[in-house]
Amino acid sequence: MQISGPSGRLGIALTLVLGLASIGFGAYSYTTQSTALDSAATVEGTITSTTIETHSNDGVSYTPRATFDYTYRGENYTSSKVYPGPLARDFDTERAARAELAGYEPGTAVTVYVPTGSPEQGYLERKRSNKPLILIGVGVLFVLGAGRSALT
Repeated sequence: MQISGPSGRLGIALTLVLGLASIGFGAYSYTTQSTALDSAATVEGTITSTTIETHSNDGVSYTPRATFDYTYRGENYTSSKVYPGPLARDFDTERAARAELAGYEPGTAVTVYVPTGSPEQGYLERKRSNKPLILIGVGVLFVLGAGRSALT
């Protein structure tokens, strides 16, 4: 089985742009996630609601959301980020997503991690996602495919 890359100048250019965009957003997401993990202050907050978002792109995935209020340096904030960074973690089953919300019932006091440079981006779980690295990897594959097609 042979896989061929894009053909024609336009196809190669679009594949290259898509690959570079993927690498760029993946790098941005990784940096944002790392900064949020490395510079987080902790404050107390209160859960106001929880929900599971359902996404159906190439299959069904589930994203846990917990909305909570907190105060940082005298300012009040509301966030619904369970994890740090711009890319939300999602799960293959609703049950797995609900398990991530165990202990986050409305009215519960929680520890909120607040990135000092972006206090509005508070989150609940200090867990790193591999999504940014996957996005970078996919982008590299697109760039390599475009490069290979351009050279042949």
